Amino acid sequence: MNKQRGFTLIELMVVIGIIAILSAIGIPAYQNYLRKAALTDMLQTFVPYRTAVELCALEHGGTDTCDAGTNGIPTPTTTRYVSAMSIEKDVVSLSGQESLNGLSITMTRLGTMPTALPAGTVTASSRTTAHCSRPVKMFSASIPTKEQR
Repeated sequence: MNKQRGFTLIELMVVIGIIAILSAIGIPAYQNYLRKAALTDMLQTFVPYRTAVELCALEHGGTDTCDAGTNGIPTPTTTRYVSAMSIEKDVVSLSGQESLNGLSITMTRLGTMPTALPAGTVTASSRTTAHCSRPVKMFSASIPTKEQR
């Protein structure tokens, strides 16, 4: 008698169906994972500039003189996921590229910055003047939906 070797057509179709279902679930999840990793990289690019603007605002009593390339703020650079960056006064803006195409992140000043010291407060100066200011913090991100791309 002849023994059958190999797989039947039904068995192959079942395997192909299982692979199709797993890839339909797995590929979008993996793309989201890659996008989140890229966003993390973009935000890490953002951190030194945010810190530099905070320090500039604290040292100079405001953000009027806190532009790119001045007062300790580095000049903007681009990375794999950052296509453009601008730093002007109290606004730091980044634009995404590759998997973050269409993403923009903007840091703006949060609230007002008082320049007078409260009564009874003693502060130390790191350079020549001391200012009582709130740190510049807060950023907002807008991620476009698939329909907006």
